[in-house]
Amino acid sequence: MSQMWVEGTLGIVPKLAPKIMLNEEGDNITLSDNRKMFSKWAQKWQDEDPYRFTKAIHNYAATNLIPRHLGPEYIIHGAKLYSPWDPSRTEITLVISEWFFDRSLNLIKSLDSKDHPFSEVIIMVPS
Repeated sequence: MSQMWVEGTLGIVPKLAPKIMLNEEGDNITLSDNRKMFSKWAQKWQDEDPYRFTKAIHNYAATNLIPRHLGPEYIIHGAKLYSPWDPSRTEITLVISEWFFDRSLNLIKSLDSKDHPFSEVIIMVPS
């Protein structure tokens, strides 16, 4: 949608970075010039907001998620879903690099009172 709006209002056809969209032979795919059509749409919608906001679609482009982070959306764009780890099968150790004296003390106190998946916490201190 934003590409259509930019082309229609500014008359700019976006240039794709090399190797973003390739055909079967490995050659760059060029976008067709739709400025005339998009300009017509931009003029039609210039006095209104052409965007409609909905909770049915969500853009999680380049986002790593576990299922509990998803909301009520029905259509999801770009999310990479991962299953949460099972602490009974896999132990996870949190390793903290301590650069200044007692800087991690607050974190350690917080971990003691919070629910977290770590089976062990190791603090690395400079010698």
